[in-house]
Amino acid sequence: MLASRPKPILIVSILLIVLAVLSAASVVTSRTGFARPAGGGTGGGNFQANAGPGVAGGDAGGGNFQGAPGVGGPGGAGFAGRTGGGGGGLSTFSLLSSTGLSSQVIGTITLGITILGILLALLSIFGVWKQKRWGLNLGMVIALLFLLGALPGLFTLGGRNINWLRDSITLLTLLAAAPIVVFGILPSTRDVVM
Repeated sequence: MLASRPKPILIVSILLIVLAVLSAASVVTSRTGFARPAGGGTGGGNFQANAGPGVAGGDAGGGNFQGAPGVGGPGGAGFAGRTGGGGGGLSTFSLLSSTGLSSQVIGTITLGITILGILLALLSIFGVWKQKRWGLNLGMVIALLFLLGALPGLFTLGGRNINWLRDSITLLTLLAAAPIVVFGILPSTRDVVM
């Protein structure tokens, strides 16, 4: 049965399966805490309480998301007057927090989008395996979305808090998604789908 499929179809199908598995692994690791840095956040921010020493949940060296300038642990400041010490970066939470949604709602939305992506990847695997053009096109779109989603992760590779699991999932996602786009563009692959 495997020998009856052209090689590009077989490769694209396997890489789409890898993307679906990596996406599921990413959800599992983020929900169970494996993707979080060890040590409880020295140098990060605190979204709910002042980040001073002795305050429950505070970081030493972080900042306070809602606090005033100068409120924070040693080496940190409030969000408005952040002067140093803590890490920072662009995250979905920081982008969506201004909408007034709670972190639980944002997590649920993110989980729903991820599950939808996995289901669409599985649908595209079926279409590619049946050698349908819509399956290949859907697979290319899914691969492009995975590429765009994994690209910001390249900027965090090898940072101060190295997380090998998260970084390896990011690299494997890039290595699996790029060939899908390349194979989908090739005329030899497009000729075998209907």
